Amino acid sequence: MAGTNIVNADRISKSWGTRTVLSEVSLGLSTGDVIGVVGRNGDGKSTLLALLTGSLEPDSGTVTRTNGISIGVLAQAETRRDQTVRDLVVGGQPDHVWAANREARPIVEDMLSDIDLDRAMADLSGGERRRAALVSIMLGDHDLLVLDEPTNHLDVEAVAWLAGHLRHLQERGVAMLVVSHDRWFLDEICTDIWEVHDATVEAYQGGYSAYTLARVERARIAATNEAKRQNLARKELAWLRRGAPARSSKPRYRVEAANALVANVPEPRDKLELARFSATRLGKDVLDLNEVTVTVSSDELGE
Repeated sequence: MAGTNIVNADRISKSWGTRTVLSEVSLGLSTGDVIGVVGRNGDGKSTLLALLTGSLEPDSGTVTRTNGISIGVLAQAETRRDQTVRDLVVGGQPDHVWAANREARPIVEDMLSDIDLDRAMADLSGGERRRAALVSIMLGDHDLLVLDEPTNHLDVEAVAWLAGHLRHLQERGVAMLVVSHDRWFLDEICTDIWEVHDATVEAYQGGYSAYTLARVERARIAATNEAKRQNLARKELAWLRRGAPARSSKPRYRVEAANALVANVPEPRDKLELARFSATRLGKDVLDLNEVTVTVSSDELGE
């Protein structure tokens, strides 16, 4: 069953200086969606997440969110160092209180078993703060989780446990946006993949493996279509090169279509030659001859 739409972006654009990061991107996120956001560094993944969560406003377009939606962002919680781990993770509750919670107890015990809950966040290592922030996010009863590299500083067992718990949250309808370089992790939890590139976002159904196969297939189809177009362009170019007298009877629509096709072909090194070859005669006089006589000797014919 399709989930309820909770975040929707309509033709959003964002530029930094003269560089356009996103251009008229439209997409939506529903309850239970777990979206892996992939792309090269600097292509706009963080910008997209900031726009969808409201920490950044688009230059144009609109982002709408369901009223009352609760969004938990890992990067934001990670900066809170002026409190204890207990304050961040379980709201300061004593052990006998949070341990009685069936949701909280396994998460805290599995992810923070080696960390004293009464330690100050400022005294933890980067990896420990990361884990504490992740636990806080998972216990926050959010509608949408935004997780930027959640598997950093986690060992193999912890990554596997996290994947299982996030699947549990997804079954409860929690939506997620996940940025990760861990391909196995993305394959385990994602329902869709969004690839951010060239100021746009392409959506693929399935996990990382399905995305990889679909991307290769799209590239193959695009290459096949481009090869066909190039071959047709060569044929049309040859058709245009058959000389002015022959071109005079060619249908105007065919000439225009051929010119449009040729115009999309990358320019060769000799631009003047291409211009000469693609020149067409569309009914206007180019050269008028009146009572002209031409004599050709046998020597000139090579006889």
